[in-house]
Amino acid sequence: MKKIRRKTNLTQGYLQRAAYRYLERYATTEANLVFILKRKSERFLTRNEGSDLKTEHISQWIKEIVGNCVKNGLVNDKLYAEARIKVFFNAGNSLPIIRNKLRAKGVCTNIINDLIARINLDNPDVNFKSCIKYARKRRFGPYRIKPTKEGSNKKEQASMARAGFSYTETKRVLSASQETLDNILYEK
Repeated sequence: MKKIRRKTNLTQGYLQRAAYRYLERYATTEANLVFILKRKSERFLTRNEGSDLKTEHISQWIKEIVGNCVKNGLVNDKLYAEARIKVFFNAGNSLPIIRNKLRAKGVCTNIINDLIARINLDNPDVNFKSCIKYARKRRFGPYRIKPTKEGSNKKEQASMARAGFSYTETKRVLSASQETLDNILYEK
């Protein structure tokens, strides 16, 4: 049985309700919310080619909707970035990867730099701890379960370099014992 779609009109109210529905489920940045609403309106326009709506009107609606969301505190790039940085560090991501992920979501580079500088002041070896978490997650170095094969150490170094960790951090993690790294990670 074919599902019958109810005909909806693209209005400012429709886009505003769509923005609120999205914000109920996900935290996002200002730039990402603009992208989501533009994509939604483009899908509507391609489905309804006979529509007399102009993209200038739609982009003005989107500006107003996102502006209201920012003004009301529903969208806050700084809070979003703070929360995501904590999640990324706990997942074992390096500083360059975190910068790129936040930039891809539309967070301003000034906000990113300020937050990372504050984190580095509070905990100067946060990137090294992140490197340990990455090695533990990927089972590299002392966390390795399988016996060492020829060339596996170089492959692990290459993987950690691609993940954005420096050579010194990588060598330090791969050459240390598991007990030492766990003590550093959990500060025993």
